[in-house]
Amino acid sequence: MSVLVNLFLVLLASMPAVSCFSSSSLHSSNCYTSISTTTTQLYSSSFNLNFLDSLFSSNNNSNKSQIQQLKTQLYTTCQSSYGISTPPIRTSIESLISQLQPLNPTPYPSTSKLLQRKWIVLWTSEKEINFFLEKGISTRIEQRLSDGKVLENWIPFVRGGGFGVTGSIQPAVNDSGSSDGLRTEFKFQKAELDIGKWGTYNFPPLGEGWFDTVYLDEELRIDLNSRNDILICRGE
Repeated sequence: MSVLVNLFLVLLASMPAVSCFSSSSLHSSNCYTSISTTTTQLYSSSFNLNFLDSLFSSNNNSNKSQIQQLKTQLYTTCQSSYGISTPPIRTSIESLISQLQPLNPTPYPSTSKLLQRKWIVLWTSEKEINFFLEKGISTRIEQRLSDGKVLENWIPFVRGGGFGVTGSIQPAVNDSGSSDGLRTEFKFQKAELDIGKWGTYNFPPLGEGWFDTVYLDEELRIDLNSRNDILICRGE
């Protein structure tokens, strides 16, 4: 039992924590000309705005298409590499992340409501987590962020029970007291190991760090954390 407890303590220390028109006066001496000129300006301005709207709309559609293609590639890679993190696999995933990151539609992920929900881990480079997947102890890793303050990680075991940690989270702030909108700090406060008929065991708080959410939308979240690990999650 002490070996098992030590194993989970090691896991606990490294769990993923888990953006006018210019006016023209109308002169009575040349009212017709002034009105005509103003009308022309308005038409020209309207045309320019429509052109810009069309241009931006085209760019947005192009970005959405590119994002969807990259996400599809990422999902496919995560599915085929679930629970496995080799250098070639990580390099492939990092390449997709580097293309998705500049297309991130959420400018301030750490304070976004999109972050506060239940997430399912699609892939991670964290070896302690992958141990449970590789050995068939678990087939699913869950994480919930709620109220902008609470983090809960849960690893359900195939044969019942599971291991979970609960901690606090907050957007990281710099020396001036403002947040960069990217980084979230976490600190674990309690842990629980449920091993069925052998009982439930509580552990003292252990582990703290941060994660940068480099991509976030309604369904996908990508984190890089203080251990130089990657966490890719899909919302549930």
